[in-house]
Amino acid sequence: MLTLSTFIIMAAAPSATTTAPIATPAPSPLEQMHDIALPETVSSLPIAPGYWILLAAILVIGVALLAKWLKHHKYHAPRKAALKLLIEMDVQSASFAADVNSLLKRTALTYLPRASLAHLNGTPWFNWLDRRLPTNKQNLIGDLLVKRYQASGLTPEENQQLFSLASLWLNNKDKFEHVAITTTQQGISEVAC
Repeated sequence: MLTLSTFIIMAAAPSATTTAPIATPAPSPLEQMHDIALPETVSSLPIAPGYWILLAAILVIGVALLAKWLKHHKYHAPRKAALKLLIEMDVQSASFAADVNSLLKRTALTYLPRASLAHLNGTPWFNWLDRRLPTNKQNLIGDLLVKRYQASGLTPEENQQLFSLASLWLNNKDKFEHVAITTTQQGISEVAC
């Protein structure tokens, strides 16, 4: 007979008939994979000081080049406008030589002070005009402009030659030279050409 104490011992002892816990199946390798861990994004700001210096240098150079180009363009604008006026002139006109002389003087007056240039006439004016012409074309424009008020005037060939000389003079991109004025002992102003 079974006593109460044996019953308790039996109940406390595992029975041979009880089954072992059911083993869970191992998770598949796909389930064990985790998402790819991305590194934190790198901020592009603040930019390194070297890049700021490079950017500032590029801006300064760009502004300087733009200012130089604008100054150059502004300086040559009257000369280019005069060249367009010369092209529009009638080469066969009787007043062509006088018109060319007037155009050249007006153009020169836009570049130089009136006091140093307006009084030039005749040989000093022609000598000053010659300075802007190529060496092989010098001493020609004066001979043509002298005839502007003569009764015979210029021939069509001379008008064409004057047109080409005036075009050369206006196409010259060199800076205009100032006219030196000296005063003689008698108090008369002279032009040094």
